[in-house]
Amino acid sequence: MTRVALVGLALALSSCANARIPRVGGDPPPADTDAAFESAYQQTLERYTRSQGVFDFFDTKLFVHATWESAPFMEARVKRFSRFRAMPVEEERAAMEAERQRLSDVTEFHLAVHANDPKMDDFDRAGSMWRIALVADGKEYTPKLIERIGRTTTEQRSIYSYMEPFWVGYRLRFPKTSGPMTLKIASSAGKAELQFPGE
Repeated sequence: MTRVALVGLALALSSCANARIPRVGGDPPPADTDAAFESAYQQTLERYTRSQGVFDFFDTKLFVHATWESAPFMEARVKRFSRFRAMPVEEERAAMEAERQRLSDVTEFHLAVHANDPKMDDFDRAGSMWRIALVADGKEYTPKLIERIGRTTTEQRSIYSYMEPFWVGYRLRFPKTSGPMTLKIASSAGKAELQFPGE
């Protein structure tokens, strides 16, 4: 293969890795009836979410979305959840405080994946083909927890509206970090590196 062809292939692969993940259509995710509130929430979700495809040359192996459960996103998430459930103010405040406490000493991500081969969806299993790590503060951290939430539900879509049928949600928990972060997901099938600004 010529040098020009190799450069072209590298650029094409780079373009694929950063391309917008395709949507399959179908029913839209739940939305708030207040258009301004809905728009503000979607902007917050987008601000703290990164997405990427994992490719083996031009063969798609995996699509991933990851949302960092930062303090601003957590607050928006709890408010949205409370609106959908018509919670009284006191119950919403209690839920908000519970989430602040839960996340006070960890860095957490909601990970959503769609694998073309179901055998690749094994993130929470012992001996998983995937290695997950978070690079932050000049160090690399491995997860304290990888919890499979399960296949897409209406409730998941009401919060993480990028999830579609047949996607699977996970909870990733790391030690508390600060500053810019890179969430790395890698295996022999390929890798994704999702960069977040940090607080």
